[in-house]
Amino acid sequence: MKQKSILLAIGILLLTGSSFAQRMDLTGGTVSVGITETPDRALKDTSGSYGNHSLNIHVSLPLFGNREKLEGNKTKDSHVKFYQTSIHAGYTTGTTDIGVINQQRNFYSGSAGLGGLFYNGQNNIIQADANLGFSADQQSFEAHDVAPRFSGSFIIHHTSSPTLSLQYGAVFTYVYGRPMLLPVFGIRKKFSGSSWSVSGILPLNLQVTDRLNKNMGLSFFIRPSGDRFQIQNQNYFNSTATTLYMGLRQFEAGSSFYYRLSKSFSFDASAGYLTAGTLKFTDASNSRTSLYQTGISSGAQFKLSLRYHLPHKRSNGNNIDMDGELYRVN
Repeated sequence: MKQKSILLAIGILLLTGSSFAQRMDLTGGTVSVGITETPDRALKDTSGSYGNHSLNIHVSLPLFGNREKLEGNKTKDSHVKFYQTSIHAGYTTGTTDIGVINQQRNFYSGSAGLGGLFYNGQNNIIQADANLGFSADQQSFEAHDVAPRFSGSFIIHHTSSPTLSLQYGAVFTYVYGRPMLLPVFGIRKKFSGSSWSVSGILPLNLQVTDRLNKNMGLSFFIRPSGDRFQIQNQNYFNSTATTLYMGLRQFEAGSSFYYRLSKSFSFDASAGYLTAGTLKFTDASNSRTSLYQTGISSGAQFKLSLRYHLPHKRSNGNNIDMDGELYRVN
């Protein structure tokens, strides 16, 4: 029972933190391919619209750790010790319609990083994650003027009981349209005798999940859905700078469905409602000064992804499938 609670807690920490950083995978590794479709939405202060159509690829591989030897790694008090590291990388290519500049732009985003998780046999699990990447339009690459960007997280997960856990720490993220170091406080509750669970992370990330059966699950969520992109200025705004930042700030409310097709493959689909957002352009050398800002009307967003799970062993000394436990709290 103690071991199962540990695995559940690890899953909670990794899955609820995925909105702010690359997901670290402890299940032998995954390779996923997905598409995102955001139909054009009208701009409020000018003519034109804003929409996005993208394809993404993500790979996560374990490096070293003892996830397969939980039974043999105990403290003097017979508590299980656990540590695991992973490497992960993602790449997204997409076409964005930007009515402000009356042009369609191709954007490329990518990142690679390292993640680590340590459990010392008590009530706390520590997770750290660091990523280096980029997010820029095609013109920036052609001009060989792409700036790197960093993202990361440090989160402590405290298990109060098998059904209640707390999280606190910090993340460095772009989900609010600009680089921000944010404090994090989260709580997750699994209802006894029920397939339902609820998790929330401040500043704002709420998810309610129903584990329908061992192969299917349904979630309802509210979360930030913004980003920041580097673009080349081609006399669009009153600035002599050649490099600009385009910040997108918006929130998404919707639902997602998970289906385990087989031991090796799983499928995810989500449909969301994007709230009215903000599109802001700033000079890269002085991001506090706004060159232009406009509102974006609300609209829909759809995502589909197919994930391949690399073969992995069950944890020694028990019959728990690590991958099943990670999904159970999603």
